[in-house]
Amino acid sequence: MRIRWVFGLLASLLLLPSALAMPQVRVRIYAVKDVYEFKMGGTTLRSIWFLRGTQADTLESSNLHLRRAGAMVQGNADGTWRSADSIRVEADGPVATEGPSGQRRTYPGGFTLAPLGATELLVVNRVPLEDYVAGVVNAELGKYLGRELWRAQATVARTWWAANRRKYAPLGYQVSDDVRSQVYHGWPADSTRRFNLIEAAFSTEGLLLYRADTNAFVETLFHANSGGELMPAAWYFKPSAHLVNKPDSFSLDCPQTNWVKRIPSSDWLRFFAETWSVTSSNQSLREAVFSIEQDSRREYFEWNGNKIRFRLLRERFGLRSSWFSTKLEGNEVVLHGRGNGHGIGLSQEGAWRMSQLGYGFRSILEHYYPGARLSDLQHSGL
Repeated sequence: MRIRWVFGLLASLLLLPSALAMPQVRVRIYAVKDVYEFKMGGTTLRSIWFLRGTQADTLESSNLHLRRAGAMVQGNADGTWRSADSIRVEADGPVATEGPSGQRRTYPGGFTLAPLGATELLVVNRVPLEDYVAGVVNAELGKYLGRELWRAQATVARTWWAANRRKYAPLGYQVSDDVRSQVYHGWPADSTRRFNLIEAAFSTEGLLLYRADTNAFVETLFHANSGGELMPAAWYFKPSAHLVNKPDSFSLDCPQTNWVKRIPSSDWLRFFAETWSVTSSNQSLREAVFSIEQDSRREYFEWNGNKIRFRLLRERFGLRSSWFSTKLEGNEVVLHGRGNGHGIGLSQEGAWRMSQLGYGFRSILEHYYPGARLSDLQHSGL
């Protein structure tokens, strides 16, 4: 296994044919930005230009500047602007890019560029699976370090991709690079961090989380911090035997365990009054909404035969989580909350704490997805 990892890591870094044999991920980058031009360089680029009615033309260059021009993609690879219906780019190594607002990122793999809408470019990064996984771990975990933490997140990211790889297939890509899929901004500039991220991905190469009794993938939901208690999937999504309500002591005493938010009391009260068609002067309602207590996570807030999901309050008022209590102070209602995110599946800070305490990635995954089984990609039929 060690020999296999070392070879896989070198193949990824050098883009050898064996690395290209692994599944390819097609991820739309800058998915929430308007892309009108895109620049790339830093390695040898081979651009293939496709234009209806003509044979595809291949150019080799060290830089490539692309932009939208009418209904076409226009590019400059050799000092001359030319047009194409779409352009495919292959690279000898990681590609340095410049996107919207001058954002600079480094990406592994190659690219496909095509017109999008009336004026924009669709930019798709075609990247070997494990290189994509390394990029997701980098973006999703940020400052949180730890080999076992990264290995756990790598397995989660890989499983999520496997389960959702057809999400945007009709649009010409599989996943996006934002929170609608998994955050992915390519590879970090720090070469040491990059090497360690790739090691974490390849040391778990191909591992996926499956449901205990079927060949279906576990829905590997994750969040920043559970606050000390995990929510069952059914509170937000569909039920899952591996996404359950259970204590999570590893998420206590972490940077995002507790939070406080102040909201004008009139806004808070008005929301409930309008939702349930009662007057804001109702004393019983006022007492209830200004003295909410959640010693443990609850799905609903109930009053006088009415109820509303705490998750809807979280979404309406932009709260870090749905686990909070309230107290009236002057003209404000003060919310004392716990956790950050929906609280389902892996708590990233809890997993970080587990890794600091010496738990391996398998133990981390078992804690947050109890009863799920690990198996290799080759058994998934992908």
